[in-house]
Amino acid sequence: MLGRLFSDDVIELEVGGADFLLRLASRGDYLNWRRARAENHAFLKPYEPVWAEDALDEDRYRLMVRDARRAFRYQSGAVMFLIHTDEGEVIGGINLSNVRRRVAQMGTLGYWMSERWGGQGRMTRAVERMVRFAFYDFNLHRIEAGCIPDNEASARVLLNAGFREEGYAEKYLRINGAWQDHRLFGITRPEDDL
Repeated sequence: MLGRLFSDDVIELEVGGADFLLRLASRGDYLNWRRARAENHAFLKPYEPVWAEDALDEDRYRLMVRDARRAFRYQSGAVMFLIHTDEGEVIGGINLSNVRRRVAQMGTLGYWMSERWGGQGRMTRAVERMVRFAFYDFNLHRIEAGCIPDNEASARVLLNAGFREEGYAEKYLRINGAWQDHRLFGITRPEDDL
């Protein structure tokens, strides 16, 4: 399977009982992804880094897909989209990045959701599925995530998906053009807790 990843094969993860699946970023999702991101720019702006002028350009997207597939192949990351199974549209995204190996065996989780599809438990299900994937397919021990203090919806997603709130980091990431404090969360593979 891994040798074929550069040919734009569709790699999907089922999310049992959900109305969406997770799909590894691919060239064929460009227009769908672009539409979702463009429609939700104002909604996502307070929670994301400032977008570059070419953030939605196809060339930049193709580079993201290339890098995402390479990371997936080497189990150093995964950039996936939430694809609604009936509508076929991109309704959000979830990524595993900053994978550290050796004695750490951990990674960082990030995600975004289209405004009209949010608030119904979908992202919690996506986070749960991505965590299982990270633990049992990438063999990670720990996943970390963070959110700005006033993003209660994101904190609820993490807590509902089994993460523990572990701390607070001042000026942790540059979000919406300013260094923002973050609430920090983590989850470890259950059998590793014994």
